[in-house]
Amino acid sequence: MALDKKTLSSIIRDYSEGNLERREFLKKAGLLGISAAMSSSLAVVYSSNAFAQSSREAPQGRRSYDYIIVGSGSAGSALAYRLATTTDASILVLEAGGTDDVPEIHDPRRWAETLGTRATKWFMTTEQPHTANREHNWPRGNVIGGTSSLNAMIFARGHQSDFDGWAAAGCEGWDYASVLPYFKAFENWEGGANAYRAVGGPLSVTRPQENLRHPGGEMFIEASKALGFTETLDFNAEQMEGPAWVNFTIKDQRRQSTGVAFLKPAMARPNLTVLTDSPVTKVIVERGRCVGVEYLHNGQPTVVRCDQEVILSAGSIDTPRILLHSGIGPRADLRQVGIASVLDLPGVGQNLQDHVLGGGPNYESPTALPESNYNASEVYMWAKSDSSVVAPDMITLYLNIPFSTPALPMDGIKNGWSILSGLARPTSTGSLKLRSNRVTDAPIIDPNYLATEHDRRVFSQATELARETALQSQFASVRAKEWLPGDNVRPGTPAWNDFIAKCAHTYFHPTSTCKMGVDDMAVVDPQLRVRGISHLRVADASVMPKITTSNTNAPSIMIGWKCAEMIRGVA
Repeated sequence: MALDKKTLSSIIRDYSEGNLERREFLKKAGLLGISAAMSSSLAVVYSSNAFAQSSREAPQGRRSYDYIIVGSGSAGSALAYRLATTTDASILVLEAGGTDDVPEIHDPRRWAETLGTRATKWFMTTEQPHTANREHNWPRGNVIGGTSSLNAMIFARGHQSDFDGWAAAGCEGWDYASVLPYFKAFENWEGGANAYRAVGGPLSVTRPQENLRHPGGEMFIEASKALGFTETLDFNAEQMEGPAWVNFTIKDQRRQSTGVAFLKPAMARPNLTVLTDSPVTKVIVERGRCVGVEYLHNGQPTVVRCDQEVILSAGSIDTPRILLHSGIGPRADLRQVGIASVLDLPGVGQNLQDHVLGGGPNYESPTALPESNYNASEVYMWAKSDSSVVAPDMITLYLNIPFSTPALPMDGIKNGWSILSGLARPTSTGSLKLRSNRVTDAPIIDPNYLATEHDRRVFSQATELARETALQSQFASVRAKEWLPGDNVRPGTPAWNDFIAKCAHTYFHPTSTCKMGVDDMAVVDPQLRVRGISHLRVADASVMPKITTSNTNAPSIMIGWKCAEMIRGVA
């Protein structure tokens, strides 16, 4: 039987682009008459993860590396890329999750479907008294690329005052002028280089093409302008405030996760080893120095040592969890769960912050709406609740689909769409603690949503703005019925306050649980070194002293990139 080369080329392309899992590739290759041995060889050659190994299959490798990076998410992949491509140091990346050969990851239109795949692990918060006593589900990446493989691909650096505020609190070198060069170094901005943007970096950043933009996005921009706001052409440049078409981590209609943009290209370097299915259980400390980590290799505890440094980039949940299981954290809390204290570091797990997303005003269109060519969320607006505040503290955004919380079901809605609200600069802080000394037990997560009067007021005001935007004439043709909050629900009433509590949701942006600083609650210093233990750093969203005004993926990448430069001694 003659080999169908056209079909083979097609399945190779699908496999190499991540649209076909390995098992399915081998099956289809076999149906073409290709031997099992040849199919396996092709799978290695053309896999988008050709240089990553799973601890379930690979034997234990070398016993020590120069650097060990824990986590391959937004910060970890950028750190690994920069360190591997600019030095000859031996580097091991340990990823708790698996490879990213999950088709839903790579198609931006299917990003929400990733939440139902093996790429996602879930954490539950405690009941939140200011959100109608509800628990909240937090999805986190369990895959190469971490949560950058799950998110909605919004690329927003943050407001300039975010970073200037970090520096003013003692984090020297983290002011906006100092971090801007790092943001520029790793991006390839389709709008071209200028004082704020750059081209040539490994991460492609794009915006919705004019011929592919959703008409609802156009309505949102015009409705916001009708309310007196000025359109912003690029919220990652001089001004963040105002309605804008978003920046995306999307290239050629494919997701640019940090696994795709950073880690996979770096895997071609001989000095980088990436091991998946390898959750780290603790760091190993000897006489005040971190000398390695313990991780599970095919389920078995295994120690690998480092000659230089361990860098925790496991995210705002798993990084503090690993430190706590290592005996690094509040001594009293560790004693309570039966863990011997290695270092009494009271800030570990404290200062938790997350943006609040309102699953907000929802409407029904008399006719079907077109599908988004992107992620259903192509436009954003940052706005100020008061002209006196230094930075926008409210967010509104249009979705061409309905969106609410389980507390506000919309059974029967057809042709739904929504304008969501967001709390961009929360003042409430929460905490993360261990439930027990078993590493398999999920931690106790209390985000303490809307605990301050400020947060409740600004979130309510943002939700009013979202509704006011939806009620502008620009949306008249698609606004047949208001499902939420309902025509008779007015701001300031008990019904409105009940709606605000029930619509509040996670924005999927947990940060600040190992904050950087110089005060007694700081976990790391401005060089990202864990206070009190040498040769151990943290580089991920957990080090943010305060959450950024924006989505947290872009600043997390910057943190990883800057950490590499600090390790190299050039920052």
